[in-house]
Amino acid sequence: MEDGFSSYSSLYDTSSLLQFCNDDSASAASSMEVTDRIASLEQRVQMQEDDIQLLKSALADVVRRLNITEEQQAVLNRKGPTKGDH
Repeated sequence: MEDGFSSYSSLYDTSSLLQFCNDDSASAASSMEVTDRIASLEQRVQMQEDDIQLLKSALADVVRRLNITEEQQAVLNRKGPTKGDH
């Protein structure tokens, strides 16, 4: 039984990819691009994590305020109508 990769060799021409990978100058430039891209993505991830923390904090504040409002409304409903209500 042959391995799973050899069955794909007829589907793709990998000679140009291998030539590119063996070219040191292209590899070095590509490596710098990859390094820059990774650094950029890491920075974006950090910014998104910061944004998520801010959103969590804001959501927690909204939920807290909503709970306070609901508790206040429940207290008012238990007291019944005030003297000014007809």
